[in-house]
Amino acid sequence: MPFDGISMYAAVSELKDKVLGSRITKIYQPLKDEVLINLRRISDELKLIISANPLNCRIHLTQNNVENPAAPPMFCMLLRKYLIGGRIRHISQFNLERLLEITIENNNEFMQPVEMKLFIEIMGKHSNIILADSSGTIIDCIKRITSDVNRFRQVLPGEKYVMPPVGDKINLLSIDRNIIMLTFESSVEKIPSQTVSKWLVDNFAGVSGASAHEMVYRAGMNESKPISKITCDELDSLVKVILNLADDIRSRNFDPVVYLDNNTNNPEDFWVFPMFHKKEKSTHISGVNNAIDFYYAKKSAVTALEHFKKHALGEVSRNLKKSNQNLLHLKKTLEKTEEMEKYRLWGEILYANLYRIKPGAKEVKLPNFYNPGEEIVIPLHEKYTPARNAQVYFNRYKKMHSAITMSETRMQEALNEINYLENILVNIQNSENLDDIYDIYQELESQGYVKNPVKKNMEKSKSEPLKFKSSDGHIIYVGKNNRQNDILTLKKAKPGDIWLHAKDIPGSHVIIDCHGKDVTEKTLIEAGTLAAYFSKARNGSNVPVDYTLKKYVRKPAGAKPGFVIYDHQKTVYVTPDEDTIKKLSL
Repeated sequence: MPFDGISMYAAVSELKDKVLGSRITKIYQPLKDEVLINLRRISDELKLIISANPLNCRIHLTQNNVENPAAPPMFCMLLRKYLIGGRIRHISQFNLERLLEITIENNNEFMQPVEMKLFIEIMGKHSNIILADSSGTIIDCIKRITSDVNRFRQVLPGEKYVMPPVGDKINLLSIDRNIIMLTFESSVEKIPSQTVSKWLVDNFAGVSGASAHEMVYRAGMNESKPISKITCDELDSLVKVILNLADDIRSRNFDPVVYLDNNTNNPEDFWVFPMFHKKEKSTHISGVNNAIDFYYAKKSAVTALEHFKKHALGEVSRNLKKSNQNLLHLKKTLEKTEEMEKYRLWGEILYANLYRIKPGAKEVKLPNFYNPGEEIVIPLHEKYTPARNAQVYFNRYKKMHSAITMSETRMQEALNEINYLENILVNIQNSENLDDIYDIYQELESQGYVKNPVKKNMEKSKSEPLKFKSSDGHIIYVGKNNRQNDILTLKKAKPGDIWLHAKDIPGSHVIIDCHGKDVTEKTLIEAGTLAAYFSKARNGSNVPVDYTLKKYVRKPAGAKPGFVIYDHQKTVYVTPDEDTIKKLSL
């Protein structure tokens, strides 16, 4: 549901009760298209957020703190110059459209009273925040609209403010049955094929596509049905729904609801009234501004999480690609072992037959004393003595032997790094909130994979492992990243607890909190399912999962975060199942 005209009316109705007469104390511009205004009314401190973001355009009171840029943008400086110290005297909405006018009384530099206006246009990608004087002359705006963008309406300093075209729609606050019927009959004559939902959106101010869908649903109709095909009973039902909605708006009988995804709990929608056609999980919240704030705060957190996860995936994938390329190069070096042994053999045969080699020869055919009866043709440098030719081959052998010995060591290091980075990819996948992803960024920074964390001056992470409960009542913990894995396994778990991990597969540490007591096979299978699900093998089948007592798990000195070794293990085979995960969730 977009921030429609009905939602704006509900939010502004509350705003008037709380902010009229309040003084503007501070102004910030945390984003290029968003303004935060701090207000004080008697002893109350309020924060009003106004956003012209195309996807999140809105206006409401907020309780959330935002990070502000070190240097305020020019529009922010201008708002501070004209508005700080002023009082909000009037807030008006035009005809249930998403157009708002806020009047502020302040004193100019000569201490003379002046009246300033903020015009708020919540119109998707055309949203804007405009500062004007009492005559309506624009001082500046957060988005300047030139004639190149719009030939009919320029929004520029010095221009007179002109309201955007909104059409001649009916105001729900002043309708009755006759008005609705006349509008319907006129539309049937002009556009008989128009659908019911489209008719509602085109003719009633403040109604969006989603709210029109809800109105049609309440009337028990098909939203795609042409208006010319509507029966008298259907029309009567629809008129009642419109009139009831209008009465609820006029009486401010709002009941805001936020809808969350049934699986992820991510915000999906909100409205100032319940939407009965919605199947998602509903959360009723007291206060329209509180509901809007809750919805957009969660939406912002989800957007930020996806952004950071994408960035982290890019950084890790880039390093993983380099490690795989390095591993391929090392494998090619190791493949030269046969050639290395050939040079050693040639050197030995030459040294054993120096007396048989004629000076200046380009090659020599000599018997291979390691394989009686075989003769080997050995190339020679014609300007070198036989002894020097032998030494050249020995030097090549020694150089290649040193390179191969070093490559074997580096190859193991590369394999360890690839395993570590693949485990980080799984951790990123398992991240459920910003604290989880910040943990990963801190780890990546400490290991030298990123120069700067995405969030500077990070506070100590508050992320916690996931918590589940087995069918037999045992608590099961699952680490979502390496920091949590280390804390869970090395600090939180008791020696008698059972530790699980997908066998030879990057994934989470899992702990069954049993304190040395026996657990049933069912609990082991459920914990194994969790270990497999929160691993790289999430979509696999018959995934091997090792389990052992925590006392048999230890971390080698100098090992990377999340890495442990273990023994006394046994293995179960499980198939990850999302339904099982949901049943075990607390």
